[in-house]
Amino acid sequence: MSRHGAILAAGHDADLNVSALTLALAGDDFGAPIRSFAQRFAGSIAAGRAFRVELLSDDPVRQPGDESLRAIAVELHGEFSASIYVGRRTVPVSAWAFVRPMPWGRRGLAVGQTSPMLPFGEAACHGVAVEVGAPSVLFKVRLENLPEEGLLRACNAVSGPESGFIDVAAYPAASAADGTATVAMEFGDGSRSLLSRGLAVLEIEAQRYGGRLGQAALLSHVPLESLLAVLRARTGLSAHTGQVLETHLPRQDAVFHRAGPKE
Repeated sequence: MSRHGAILAAGHDADLNVSALTLALAGDDFGAPIRSFAQRFAGSIAAGRAFRVELLSDDPVRQPGDESLRAIAVELHGEFSASIYVGRRTVPVSAWAFVRPMPWGRRGLAVGQTSPMLPFGEAACHGVAVEVGAPSVLFKVRLENLPEEGLLRACNAVSGPESGFIDVAAYPAASAADGTATVAMEFGDGSRSLLSRGLAVLEIEAQRYGGRLGQAALLSHVPLESLLAVLRARTGLSAHTGQVLETHLPRQDAVFHRAGPKE
């Protein structure tokens, strides 16, 4: 996909039963990367799961228009044989929770909040949600040994109206794999609502009810500025993009130093 963009993040999460991808689009041919993605992931691999596809443009001014989004939906509809939900995010993630194309339910991405752009009856795939607009950081956290009341209070502590977080949404869920309390967390502006601070508050609230943070997994691309914001907050040092060195060295040419006694 190098000519038309790149896959910035891709993965499947068994707890939320969702495959999440972040695609960076380059140029004006938005259809090419979508076809590449659809041909790779449609078919038997899509059965029994939902997909969340986040589309980012290399030029914020040149986002896919309504006609381009419909063409993307038609392409996905034909490849996945599933309902396609499309949404353009223009509000903070806290408000996006109520208007997103497929909401996060107790078993992962759900249907029923909005009508699909292109419906499909009796589909093996649970649906494909296409999100366009300002990027967000999405990840899953398991909260081990946490009762239902503790799960709801933990989510309200990081995303409720009195939480103190400006641009965070937290969705309570139960693992599709084993029923463990699980949270899908979404951050908008990582410099205003730090990822590390949100996790710290979530852990404090879980401990009040005898729970603890378990496995976590990123489900989206993390912008560099979000990482630098965490670094600044945790170290108190200056950190900006001009200080970042990128090497892009092939793996065989990179030099790795392992800490510990020499053999």
